[in-house]
Amino acid sequence: MTKPNFLHELPIEQLKQMSQEDIKQTIKAEQLYFRHRPKKIYYLAVNGAKTKNGGLVKASALESRIGGMPIALVGDDVIYADGEISKIISGAGKGCLINGQSVALVGSHLENGDEIVDSPNNSVAINIFIGDKAPEGFLCQEGVNHG
Repeated sequence: MTKPNFLHELPIEQLKQMSQEDIKQTIKAEQLYFRHRPKKIYYLAVNGAKTKNGGLVKASALESRIGGMPIALVGDDVIYADGEISKIISGAGKGCLINGQSVALVGSHLENGDEIVDSPNNSVAINIFIGDKAPEGFLCQEGVNHG
């Protein structure tokens, strides 16, 4: 898909010469471009998110919620049926912070090597467009590919 000319990239002189219809069409082209541009989607982890090895996230951001569910942060505990507890060690980095702490994502890693693979939240996510640089500290574990 060819990248459209974005309104914010055009010189002010060119913007002044555009009709309202031209502006509307340019906005539609921008929206279509971003809707179909290849990206990876990372949903925010919330209380009750699950890991590959059967752990459940115990989220600590009680004042920050999605759909009534507290948001998980780097440093939060994941509890397993056998009583094991492991901490979340990677997240959105500077891409999304709550009170200075990185939020946890589907794809976040734990100190025991496990990974968050599912979250009850399916509405709030960070999109990383293929080819774009991820935010500083984003899932900063080796071997994680951002496209």
